[in-house]
Amino acid sequence: MIFATVGTHEDPFDRLVLELERIAEQTGEEIIIQTGYTRVPAPHCTVQAMMPFDEVQAHMKRARVVITHGGPASIMQAFAHGKVPIVVPRQSAFGEHVDDHQVRFSAKIADRVLRVLDIADLGPTIRTYAERTASMAGGAPGPDRARAFALKFDALCESVLSKS
Repeated sequence: MIFATVGTHEDPFDRLVLELERIAEQTGEEIIIQTGYTRVPAPHCTVQAMMPFDEVQAHMKRARVVITHGGPASIMQAFAHGKVPIVVPRQSAFGEHVDDHQVRFSAKIADRVLRVLDIADLGPTIRTYAERTASMAGGAPGPDRARAFALKFDALCESVLSKS
């Protein structure tokens, strides 16, 4: 099963949901998507606009692949479940966010995630997920891993803010 979350930002993320729908239709793989404010149809996927935190956690735990937008909290949750997420950052050029901070953030952590900027690369990234993440896996899943990521994220934020 593939689980994807687009977060709760009020701009739609049609590009990601449409591509996941295409992948589900072609492969038949179960795909569950938290779609937020995205309203494009995805009849081959299980979609839910908003999900309770515990439901998101259960899907992330069970998923073979976790796909997130470029939000740090979603990425950290995937790490907490021992997953290397595929990160598809929202891009302002597509009306998915007000700026490209998710693109910049995902570039900073590109050695810890599989980053997809061109949506056409999502299918191939999913197909090669196991091979590409085998050497990336590190640390046991759970709250200690989430705390370690949070500390690194805080340090990154402090360094960026100090340069401002």
